[in-house]
Amino acid sequence: KEKYRLYIFTDIGSGQMKDLKGLLDLNKKIIIIDHHPPKEEFSHPYLVHINPHYFDIDGGQDISASTLNYIFAKQFNVGGIDHLAVIGSLGDNQESSKGFSGVNKHIIEKLSDVDVGKGLRLFGRISKPLYRALAHCTDPFIPEVSGDEGLAIQFLSEMGIDLKDGDNWRALNDLSEEEEKMLTTNIIMKRMNIEENPEDVFGAVYNLKGMKDELQDAREFATILNSCGRQGRQSIGLMLAMGEQNDALEAARKIILSYRRKIVKAFKWFDENKDDDSKIHSTDSTMYLLAKNEIDDTMIGTICSMLSSSKTMDKKYIVGFADSDNGVKVSIRANAFAKNNGIVDQIISKISEKLDVADSGGHAKAGGAKIPNGSEEEFIKAFEENITLINSKKIEENTD
Repeated sequence: KEKYRLYIFTDIGSGQMKDLKGLLDLNKKIIIIDHHPPKEEFSHPYLVHINPHYFDIDGGQDISASTLNYIFAKQFNVGGIDHLAVIGSLGDNQESSKGFSGVNKHIIEKLSDVDVGKGLRLFGRISKPLYRALAHCTDPFIPEVSGDEGLAIQFLSEMGIDLKDGDNWRALNDLSEEEEKMLTTNIIMKRMNIEENPEDVFGAVYNLKGMKDELQDAREFATILNSCGRQGRQSIGLMLAMGEQNDALEAARKIILSYRRKIVKAFKWFDENKDDDSKIHSTDSTMYLLAKNEIDDTMIGTICSMLSSSKTMDKKYIVGFADSDNGVKVSIRANAFAKNNGIVDQIISKISEKLDVADSGGHAKAGGAKIPNGSEEEFIKAFEENITLINSKKIEENTD
């Protein structure tokens, strides 16, 4: 209905070609800049389709939508956007314990406004009291510390690291170089008896030049933008991304508090209903969250991601359902610690074909769809059928 001649779709479009053909039929020009696997091959004189999968580049791991759009914008000499490439790649969970890979690595290492250092991979480097950042840390997991603020305080006290500077709680960023080295060594020692590489706690730290307070830490910036988007406050996130750091930052701090309260509320629902099969249904391989209107549709993906990153999760897949406008939002996550489960996009594609789901897409380890109201059981049945095919090796799992 809008009378534009050119439409640019970023981080979306490669899986929605059927919906976009109507614009092309009206002689509208379209540019798609997307890193999701294309659903179909399609060409048109008025269509420019930029997608890394056409060049055998893994859009799920090696290049984020932000990096792709950064490369595109740089062709037009757009400045002041270095921070967006790294923030988006972190927000899309494309950094492993070994750092970025592929195109992400190539681009981010060359960003002039981003200082890449080495340090503890701990979220809340600037904004959280250190004991709380340690207690809330699950990736990497710290035995006898993660999940317990009291044990985190004891851990720091035994090392002689002061918890406060006067009346203020100290954050990781407040530690001296010697204190951070001591903390890192002690965390590695606590991780010596677990299966993961104990030294995975140590990795890249991305400091954004010209940013203030918590926005200096790219991980925290990414979380703030995510909370703005999921709370329906995209305008605040956009202002921050464009460099507004005063009023927008104050507003964002309130938004992230609300975001955290919603996460707490969602996990309270999970704890209260984990034995109710009508709300949390488990099969051999998958946990299904039938949240209805108990969890916001904008939050169900976050909850699934957090569950999939939990050391206690024994299922290979987490599938969440939440009521939304004109349907049910479905979010699927593969267990972050399980091997041979990187085929979420394939499963979604096969289910979408069978159930005629138009709005769907994803990557190897994460994806989503919008299904009609009341069709959750049908989706679960189709998902389980695909799991059976996987187990019989009729669908090959990604072993990366």
